[in-house]
Amino acid sequence: MRQSRDFLVITFSETSDAMAAEKLFQEHQIPGRIIPIPRQLSAGCGLSWRTEPDEREIVRQTLDLAGIRWHEMELVKLWV
Repeated sequence: MRQSRDFLVITFSETSDAMAAEKLFQEHQIPGRIIPIPRQLSAGCGLSWRTEPDEREIVRQTLDLAGIRWHEMELVKLWV
C-alpha cells in the first residue's frame, strides 16, 4: 500500500543546475534523487531533487559553496 510522507524538494530554474546538483550530491553522498517537479511547486526546468527533510542545511550549504543556483526548497508531501 502506498503512503505519503514529507520530503525536502529543491527546484531549479535551469536543467544544467539540476544536473550539476545531482552530480554534486552524489559526490558528497547526500541521499536523494532527481524527480519531476511536484504539482505543488513550480520552476522553469521541470526537474527537482528529492531528499530527506533533515538534509536541508547540508543541501543548502553544499549548493551555495558550489555556486549552483536553486529556485525553491520546500517540504512537500509525496507518495512513496
